Amino acid sequence: MSRATLILLSALCVLGPRVALAEDDALTRFQEWLSKIGKPAPPPEDKGPWNTFTLNPLVLKERRLGVEYERALSRGFSLYLAPEFAYGRAERSWHLTLGGTLGARIFVIGKAPSGIYFGPEVAVDYQRERREQGLRKAFGLGVGGSVGWTLVFFNRFTLAAGFSAQYRAIPDLESSEEEEAIRVELVPTPRLAFGVAF
Repeated sequence: MSRATLILLSALCVLGPRVALAEDDALTRFQEWLSKIGKPAPPPEDKGPWNTFTLNPLVLKERRLGVEYERALSRGFSLYLAPEFAYGRAERSWHLTLGGTLGARIFVIGKAPSGIYFGPEVAVDYQRERREQGLRKAFGLGVGGSVGWTLVFFNRFTLAAGFSAQYRAIPDLESSEEEEAIRVELVPTPRLAFGVAF
């Protein structure tokens, strides 16, 4: 037996099983493709809503709008924004308040924006007031936190219950001093909100 024949036989022994395995793999893929012909494609996985828009009527007495937008950024984390607006007028005076709260929610149970959460929040507050003494302006800040539970029904409706508290430093426009005195207060806010999820 020549040397070339030995090399050829050795190569066939080494490469033969690999070629057979490749042909078997191609045959399996072809059979799977044939079995899928005529069958509907599987439905896409429903990942659920990532946004909510809610209304909390309990904060209306605190001169807040009570609306909130929340956006889930991951399975366990979301951000929310709650604007504030109030306007009052009496004879020759008026009072305007603009502001909002920006917060984060960390979900310990569930998938954002649905489940049990806690998280920090910050608030800004701008006030303008016109009285007989003239125009006065003020700017305030607040920090705090919130805890709660949000439920999403049928991937379209949401119901939420919770509580937040903010430590706010607000210039006191009611003060008779030339410069506004700072009023520091703890602002508790219950949350019983309902809305839509999308």
